Amino acid sequence: MLATEQRSASLFKLSDIGVLVPFPQYEASLPKHTDLTGKKVYLIHLDHALKHAKHYLGFSEDVQERVQQHRNGRGATFMKAISKEGITWHVSRIWDGDRTIERLLKDQHNASHLCPTCRQERIFEQTFSVVVNASTGERHPLRRTVRIQPSLWE
Repeated sequence: MLATEQRSASLFKLSDIGVLVPFPQYEASLPKHTDLTGKKVYLIHLDHALKHAKHYLGFSEDVQERVQQHRNGRGATFMKAISKEGITWHVSRIWDGDRTIERLLKDQHNASHLCPTCRQERIFEQTFSVVVNASTGERHPLRRTVRIQPSLWE
């Protein structure tokens, strides 16, 4: 069974001066035009990691109600700990699916690759990061070094 997905609003908005500015998303960013009842799998992105964890993947038949439970510190033990620590978070992605889809996604152990927020953060970091030369003060874009593989016949 293929899972369809609904994404929340854009993670960055274009400011008046033409710069992409990240902005937080909360329940208001849940899709309004989509019925959030029924079997759904959702991905929560934490704004700060709790030890090593930056995501929570869950299942619900009423995502809006479940998100409200998480906000109130009820429900999953992990989300209670997040609430107790005062870590902010938002729903980053929603799929149609049941507990088998949830288990399939959890077993992959790659929530950061499924998370649009993490993907946007990586793109933002790669695009706008700079390296400053300490002695001259020159600024250069931070880019990965490209390794050119020598020819096998040289």
